Amino acid sequence: MGWNFASRFPTPQRVRRLSALSRVAAVGVLVIGGLWGFLLSLGLISEAAGMWGVIVALLLAPITIAATPFYAGFAWGEWVPMALNYGGGLASALLLYLGAALGGE
Repeated sequence: MGWNFASRFPTPQRVRRLSALSRVAAVGVLVIGGLWGFLLSLGLISEAAGMWGVIVALLLAPITIAATPFYAGFAWGEWVPMALNYGGGLASALLLYLGAALGGE
């Protein structure tokens, strides 16, 4: 009933589980950060262009996700949407890379 040194080494099961957990976390970070940044961007567009601006932003969603954080940062000094959209994407990519490296892919 002592300390078992062999139990401290990662087993293949633990590594696969950690790989899957890392990938799930990556998808979660990407979805939550992306949606939160998109909603903040829509709020900024609503203040700047009104309801018609929001309608056009929803129709052009990929452009809204890519361009609005830059507008918010440089025009209004609001850098949170950029941190959420691009920082969340970067964190998600790193977690996906970690999951793939642990999974042996």
